[in-house]
Amino acid sequence: MPTDVTAILSKSLEEKRIEVAIVCLEGSGTSVVTDPSIMKEIGPRIIGSESTEPDKQIIDIVGEDNVLDPETAKVDQIEGVCVAYDNGMHRVAVTTHSDKDAQMMRDMFGSDLCIIGILQESTDRARELMDIILVGNVLEIITDFGKEISG
Repeated sequence: MPTDVTAILSKSLEEKRIEVAIVCLEGSGTSVVTDPSIMKEIGPRIIGSESTEPDKQIIDIVGEDNVLDPETAKVDQIEGVCVAYDNGMHRVAVTTHSDKDAQMMRDMFGSDLCIIGILQESTDRARELMDIILVGNVLEIITDFGKEISG
């Protein structure tokens, strides 16, 4: 079983367990990733943050068309998930740092969405809403969907 979020997402994309990963990256903000090799390259830049500054080098790696807002590196994971579903994707994973955003995404998309929390601390609320939680170097698989994409 992969032991980090990057490995889980890249392997899940390779094995078609998910079609897309919506990740927040240092340097590009909300990014829509479908290519496992790109996920491996950018994975160490996954952050649990509300904001970041644009970095042309990272945006070029991800692909400008795959960044929610390349000019500002805006972070809006909910909008990123909406883009994925609007583009016909059904097996979607998303990283988030926010219980509030996780609740909104759960309300909008139900259990079809795999929510991965990149958190400062694991809470009971996070465990109710998220499928996988990463706190520091500790990865916690919460749901069957989390086990399915990480297995």
